[in-house]
Amino acid sequence: MTKIVKLHVIPPPNAETKTIFAIDDKDVLIKGVELESHLCGSCGFVLAENIMVYNYKDVVLQCPNCKSYNGAPNSDSF
Repeated sequence: MTKIVKLHVIPPPNAETKTIFAIDDKDVLIKGVELESHLCGSCGFVLAENIMVYNYKDVVLQCPNCKSYNGAPNSDSF
């Protein structure tokens, strides 16, 4: 069963220190084959589907639906 994680909305990040994943299409930003999915902390849009979060470092996900920036719980990045 897939674990669902709601991310935290964060202030706009510094693009020099964080990698920002963003797209204009209303689609999932990251797709994988693991058992953890991540939702936007503001609107609940699925940002990352079936991934292993430890594969990403200093990454911020910008929601294509509401344009908020999202980081992992207890962090300013994903």
